[in-house]
Amino acid sequence: MNGSRIAIVGVLPLLIALAGLLSVATPVAAHEHVIVGEYELSVGWRGEPAIAGILNGLDLGIAHHFSNGTTAPVVGIENDLNASLATGPALTVKALEPQFGRPGWYAFDVIPTVAGAYSVRIAGRLNATTPVDVTVNLDPVDQASKYQFPVTEPTATDLQNSIAQLNAQLAALQTLVTILIGVAVLAVLIGAASLAFAIRTSRSMRRVP
Repeated sequence: MNGSRIAIVGVLPLLIALAGLLSVATPVAAHEHVIVGEYELSVGWRGEPAIAGILNGLDLGIAHHFSNGTTAPVVGIENDLNASLATGPALTVKALEPQFGRPGWYAFDVIPTVAGAYSVRIAGRLNATTPVDVTVNLDPVDQASKYQFPVTEPTATDLQNSIAQLNAQLAALQTLVTILIGVAVLAVLIGAASLAFAIRTSRSMRRVP
């Protein structure tokens, strides 16, 4: 019995450590790894999968690989690099912030509002000696409807399309109203002209002896 307890107590820390490693490694597995000189950049979304309309952000890890085979996280360079997030023609520049409890990891918050392809450009210098200018394609952002249950809400694109359709219908209605007003005015003018002609004709007939 004592031997079993000792075995369980001995294995328990290993299981906890393994669970911790898995929890840390899971989000990084979807990241892209880019080598810049002696540095390795791990780039991806903070939350996977990325969903339109849901708070997310950049997850950037930077490690320094020394010539002696050792590796160390790179800290304190948030002011030396900037990140540009792009999708289609839209572009925004974000400041990097160090992540609490994760030395060498940086982030910025963003809510991707449309689904599709996104990319991020990291530019600047590392430790004032190594220039950095890399662009990484992030995993595509999914529509929220892909995960919604039981009711699927319309996406921003759906709402924009609905608004565009309503605007088109309103424009067509305004055109129709303008035409009807024009026809009505023309009818009034024709009626007035006919009435005036009838009055003149009647007066002329009265003057004839």
